[in-house]
Amino acid sequence: MTQRHSELRVLVAGPPHVQAEFRRKLADLHAAFLFVCRTSDLSQLVRNRELVHVVVLPTALQKVDWWALWNEICLLNPRPALLIYAHTASFQLWSSVLESGGYDVIVEPFSGEELQGAVLRAERSLEDESQDEFSDFLNE
Repeated sequence: MTQRHSELRVLVAGPPHVQAEFRRKLADLHAAFLFVCRTSDLSQLVRNRELVHVVVLPTALQKVDWWALWNEICLLNPRPALLIYAHTASFQLWSSVLESGGYDVIVEPFSGEELQGAVLRAERSLEDESQDEFSDFLNE
């Protein structure tokens, strides 16, 4: 059974020290946080049909790990907004994220305010997308 939550639910992928940093930087959002280090952790969330609004995923993973996490994220329903964080961002990275269905790239180092703003914009993009789909349905 899919869980319904009224609060923002943010999934952060990364090692424990990154999770602690993100928890601190996002504390003012008063959101529910889910943290994963491995693909198997994310697989469990998918099996439990956890509702996730925004996924924050690093580019600094081995290619195999990154794609394994991406494949699991694609199984989340409804599909969350994907926010990528990186040490540097090129046009190729940014366009690849967008082409893959991601929302945006945020470049480290970033302040808590910058990260919170990016997460909230990603969440709003889901709301806008949902409204657009509903409007399209009504116009059919």
